[in-house]
Amino acid sequence: MTHSDIRLYTWVDVKDVLLGIKPDKLPKWLVWARCYWDELSIGISVGKKTEAENWLKKVFGSRFRVCKTEEITDYFIILESLKTQENYEPKFKVHKRKEAIDYFIVLESLKNPARNLPIWFEETEQKAPTPQFKPSISRPEVIWFQHQNIDISPPKIFPSNIPPIVAFHSFKGGVGRTTHALALAQALISEKTTKERKVLVVDGNLEAPEMSSMLKETLPLLPISLADFLALAHGDLTPAAGEAIELVSDRLQSTLMNGIYFLPAFRFNTKSTALEIKPEHIIEGAKNPFLITEILANLGKALGVDLVIIDLHSGLSELATGLILDPRVYRVFVTTLSEQSVTGTKLLLELITDADRAAISTIEENPLPAIIFTQIPENEQSKYLTVEPEKRLLEILQPFMPKDKKLVRIITPFVQNLLVLPRSLEELRSLLQQSGIVEKMRILLEWLPKDLGLLN
Repeated sequence: MTHSDIRLYTWVDVKDVLLGIKPDKLPKWLVWARCYWDELSIGISVGKKTEAENWLKKVFGSRFRVCKTEEITDYFIILESLKTQENYEPKFKVHKRKEAIDYFIVLESLKNPARNLPIWFEETEQKAPTPQFKPSISRPEVIWFQHQNIDISPPKIFPSNIPPIVAFHSFKGGVGRTTHALALAQALISEKTTKERKVLVVDGNLEAPEMSSMLKETLPLLPISLADFLALAHGDLTPAAGEAIELVSDRLQSTLMNGIYFLPAFRFNTKSTALEIKPEHIIEGAKNPFLITEILANLGKALGVDLVIIDLHSGLSELATGLILDPRVYRVFVTTLSEQSVTGTKLLLELITDADRAAISTIEENPLPAIIFTQIPENEQSKYLTVEPEKRLLEILQPFMPKDKKLVRIITPFVQNLLVLPRSLEELRSLLQQSGIVEKMRILLEWLPKDLGLLN
């Protein structure tokens, strides 16, 4: 039953109530629901209209009302309003379908007559399709009511010739996520090994591509972008977007600078940009829910890099969600000690540890997340500042951690010169080296697969 504190302002709130119902609480006759701004349509098994009425009463409680006249019986759910009369019964009104409306959900409104959302029942013999996991935060257009939990098996681990993907993410912007992603790239290519190291850095901040803007001085004519890659992969009919990967790999050759390939978010970083093909378009209907992870990993393989690093937009986006819900991705969450940042990071960890998503795997090859506490003052007391926030975050991950493993945690200092990113990558590299952050990132190199030989 809907809690009394829940507000029903629009059809969006009604849809969220239906999405929040657990599979074991769903009646067997309930097939699907489609929510629109002006109506709620519910698919039910033949002959189950009375059961549907009773079920809606249980779900929406007093917000679901029955309004009877001599000719028809109307049902509705009460939505939010400023003034209501307890015994108010809204007058019957003709809907655009030119049929009698039998059911309503009454929405929040300022005064009577109350706003309402018509409900239509459609008897159907249709069956729900086989459930498929989709790493997305978007509300589905059609709610297919599954009567059992989706069986989510972890994706197959990458073979050893596929470079690992490291995704840098933060709940809050301005915490140094981009600088730490570039610092890890710098730490890798500066490793003293017999093999020359290379890394692919992807600007996945499609909403505010800060890293891409720094490329303008060094690469004024960007040859290819992540937006291009998504569009190419979307229209690629070859298995696993093979042709798109080959083309993007070829165009990226001119972006190699000091061992780092750069894939910017957009080519036209001086103009307003709009993403025509979005990450959700790539996985829509795809058999592989983690297709974006795999095309990025295979792009890294085609380039011959040791590591793929992607800098994601703060908060939750479709691209970020698809990557942080993939248990094979090395996820690095960057946070300051502010309450907003720590609480937001805790929400991100709760998202990936949700049993319905299986984004934390017990398979040994799949890594646990790493946490970076940043902008910490360098003094004697600083080592105590992270104790309480770390404890809060560890509580979320503890059930998934083997007894012999510890949380990968890094503390980096407050650096005044890095509060605002410089205009060029060269200047940023110099500042990172001076700050000591590059040295701190070597801890993450130890966290990466040993078969890369990063410590040789």
